[in-house]
Amino acid sequence: MPLRLARMLDDYDEQNEVVHLEDDGRLKHDTEDVQIIATLSKENPKPVFVTADLNIYRKYPEERRGLADSGLTCVFFSKSFANLPFRHQVVKAMKAWDQLVACTGDCREPSAFEVGVNGKVTRLGTTSSLVKR
Repeated sequence: MPLRLARMLDDYDEQNEVVHLEDDGRLKHDTEDVQIIATLSKENPKPVFVTADLNIYRKYPEERRGLADSGLTCVFFSKSFANLPFRHQVVKAMKAWDQLVACTGDCREPSAFEVGVNGKVTRLGTTSSLVKR
């Protein structure tokens, strides 16, 4: 998720804090995903991990295992979403945000969700089940 979009969502959402990794002093733009996940998993309460890197879920077993073991709820913005012009990303993210907050807040165990290019939020399952893919 672009830094500007994260900051807009943080301004928009008065109940939750949205922090981009570039605004988190523990992380850098080139920090490996497994390290980001490990760092966030140590927080209490656990944050929701929001990313545009769907490869964590689909492609890289070590990242999928790290997420499955982390106890984090995760939101993936689809690759098609990331390829949209920024102004379209903003509109779609804002439209989906309240549903995302509700879905992530209502899940009884850490879960993974995907936001499609159309702004639709889909539950992918529990994060603990990701390792079984």
